[in-house]
Amino acid sequence: MSAGLPQHLTLDYLRALLSRGVEKTTVTEEARMVLRKWVMDARRISGSPLPASVYAKPAANETRPKQPTPEQTPPDSVDEASFGNELRDILNGVQPHRTEEDAPVPRHISFDLEGETEEEKLSSLRELVVNWPPLRNMDSLRETPVFSSGNPRADIMMVTDAPGLYEEKQGVPLAGPSGQKLDAMLKAMGLSRSDIYLTHLVKYRPALPRQLTNNRPPTDREIEISLPILREEIMLVRPKVVVALGAISARGILQSGETPLSALRGTFHTAFNTPVRVTYNPSYLLRTEDISEKRKVWEDMLCVMEQAGLPISEKQRSYFLPKK
Repeated sequence: MSAGLPQHLTLDYLRALLSRGVEKTTVTEEARMVLRKWVMDARRISGSPLPASVYAKPAANETRPKQPTPEQTPPDSVDEASFGNELRDILNGVQPHRTEEDAPVPRHISFDLEGETEEEKLSSLRELVVNWPPLRNMDSLRETPVFSSGNPRADIMMVTDAPGLYEEKQGVPLAGPSGQKLDAMLKAMGLSRSDIYLTHLVKYRPALPRQLTNNRPPTDREIEISLPILREEIMLVRPKVVVALGAISARGILQSGETPLSALRGTFHTAFNTPVRVTYNPSYLLRTEDISEKRKVWEDMLCVMEQAGLPISEKQRSYFLPKK
């Protein structure tokens, strides 16, 4: 990786690597200096001292000068281990060295929703999201909610991570180029957006300092706060299958920790008494021309169609297979 890419493209590239479970990659020395600067800038913004790893005890046979206290240490210092850990946190949307002492949020909150039908209750849930204190008390999310779209009685429910710039502007999940890729995928399945229920794991765009076009993934805390809303959606829609689009969505729904997406896809899981299939986010398909990767996503969609009881033609079964 070189330093010539624009910052948002470089970050997107590194996040894509992390989503596939890649922890290390080769970078030029120039790129390394740029990445180190991002880590140090993030530390300055947060007012954080150096991590404890910088002050590790010397070996028994090693003599080392007395280390300065964190308050005395210049923020421009960073060792290699800390650099890697902090960069990964930044890519995952974690504020450097921020400690959160908030109590855990119960996954099974009971919402007092108005309405008799599922559609009316979903509309009530949409209104609740706008002012729900646990969400609105977070200072890390922006102000415009992006709730859901599609059929509230759909057999297939798809969940992506959080709104970005395009979604915030258009007010619908998965807009822009990623949305176009989703539309093409649904068309190949014989469906459209009106046939599925599409929603976000986190309903607000995660915020960044001086944010313009750049996006970041939601933090674990933002996902934890938002999860009861998603659970309520699943209970109201009652789909035959939920599709987790991407590693972050899968981690939130399945509470799977750091398990890579590659280890989660290829089988059905269960969450909220509903079958869950994990696959790549459509944005990943924009970054690869590898037909074998596209076939993996399509195989997931074939399994989703079978779970939903949809007919599958031989032509559909042969999509993205090597030509004989």
